[in-house]
Amino acid sequence: MHSLIVLEQTEAGFSVQVPDLAIVTHGKNIQEAKNYAIEAIKTNLDAYQEAGKEVPQKESVLTHLENPDFEGLLFTYVEVCKPNEIVAV
Repeated sequence: MHSLIVLEQTEAGFSVQVPDLAIVTHGKNIQEAKNYAIEAIKTNLDAYQEAGKEVPQKESVLTHLENPDFEGLLFTYVEVCKPNEIVAV
């Protein structure tokens, strides 16, 4: 499963947001920020599953691109494996 993330360079590294899940985290560099985002997404999805709740529907990328709060920021995707999911390499 891939998830859209938004990266912003800060004085301390990179802030990363997962707009579809209202997650914000941070890393010293882009790779670390992406890794923290993946872990936060997994934790968030596990919490939805444990609570028996539906995961919010993903918004279209265009919706996020048009959001003025994200103007000038870097958009990319991260690959997130669901529990017990195997991804072919």
